[in-house]
Amino acid sequence: MHKNLLAIAAVLFSVAAVLATLPRADAHPGGTSVSYGANPVISAGGTISSETRTVFTAPADQMVVITDLLLSMNSTSCASLLNIGTSSGITLAAAKLHSFSDRIDADGSYHYVRAALTNSQPSSIQHAFTSGLPIPAGASLEISEAGGCTVAYTLSGYYAQP
Repeated sequence: MHKNLLAIAAVLFSVAAVLATLPRADAHPGGTSVSYGANPVISAGGTISSETRTVFTAPADQMVVITDLLLSMNSTSCASLLNIGTSSGITLAAAKLHSFSDRIDADGSYHYVRAALTNSQPSSIQHAFTSGLPIPAGASLEISEAGGCTVAYTLSGYYAQP
């Protein structure tokens, strides 16, 4: 019986010695990258037309990473160019959206039809960024629309250590 206990103790000691020699694995060396405790998520949305708007400003001690983007047309018969960038003038993303509700046939005749019936459907963009769009600490995220269309937007992401 003593031999069995000594053998088990020797095996356990050997396993512990091997595990102690393995290097430590850290997902983010030097600390965590996500901050603001249990709720690091940020989200903003609204509509925009022919303007530049500040969506939010990152805190002075936190950067913000935008991970998800949703843009959709709220207008008909319109083409829009959207730019998303920082207050320092850096463009992070650009998108073109369109929606047409009328059609001119090959013979030149004009027809008003609902957008759902034309070849050009109202467009929308839904995108999840793998690495995200970084907004530096203290910088503002701005969105601008050119084209006179009304575009709905939703941006979401998280606060992170700079």
